[in-house]
Amino acid sequence: MPRPGSTILWIGALSAAVLAVYAPVLRGLVGDWIHDPNYSHGFLIPAVSGFLVWQRRRQLASTPVLPALLGFAGVVLALVLLVVGAAGAEVFTQRVSLVLLLGSLALFLLGRQWMGRLAFPLAFLLFAVPMPYVLYYSLTGPMQGFAAKAAVVGLKGVGVPVVAQGNIIHLPNTSLEVAEACSGIRSLYAFLALGALLAQSLPIPVWGRMIVFLLTIPVSIAANAFRVWGSGLGAYLAGPQVTQGFIHEFFGFVVFAAALSIYLLLRKGARVLWHSAP
Repeated sequence: MPRPGSTILWIGALSAAVLAVYAPVLRGLVGDWIHDPNYSHGFLIPAVSGFLVWQRRRQLASTPVLPALLGFAGVVLALVLLVVGAAGAEVFTQRVSLVLLLGSLALFLLGRQWMGRLAFPLAFLLFAVPMPYVLYYSLTGPMQGFAAKAAVVGLKGVGVPVVAQGNIIHLPNTSLEVAEACSGIRSLYAFLALGALLAQSLPIPVWGRMIVFLLTIPVSIAANAFRVWGSGLGAYLAGPQVTQGFIHEFFGFVVFAAALSIYLLLRKGARVLWHSAP
């Protein structure tokens, strides 16, 4: 049995090696968290993941260490993805390879039981990785269009004269653009992270947790459409200044809180249904 001092030395050396290899990847990732408001939540994700591991500390302490050779294949695959991503200047592949490497090292050095208990905290780290630009721009346009169309339908429903021209909403006293920042990508990413965290805590089957998690998508998209509708209604009633500054940001926070409340109710309903099922 290895001595504690020797184990700490090995852990330190391995951590230093991983940090050295992935230093450029980590610098770019932190840079995105700082400069891109869509991913500013990235700083919280590793902290939450670490807290989840800490919550499992007693379970982990009683889990036998049974190294699995399959993890070595994962380590090799992660390093291949790193090299391929660097060669093709594809940062998403490089960042995902880091998460794969951590999981593979856990499996290789600690075994399947450890990996089973660490799987969710490690997978949760993926929410800190910005989505590929190809996927980002393929989602942004349709989400902008949906938010604009839904807002126009809602405005007409309350008697506001409005005309839509693409992503532009024309009101009698002003015109509003559903810009890229209003597409809802930012709130969707944050909602997915929260949804995964909350769904994982449910004492129901894995496939049930997945359904609850996926409910975050329509709730988030609907909330963003409602936010655009509210901005349009506010601009019509009080002037375009309500779509800027503190009022606009505060309204967005209120809508996000309301959407989160709706999701929590859905989560509660799922829990009740599962426990009441025969």
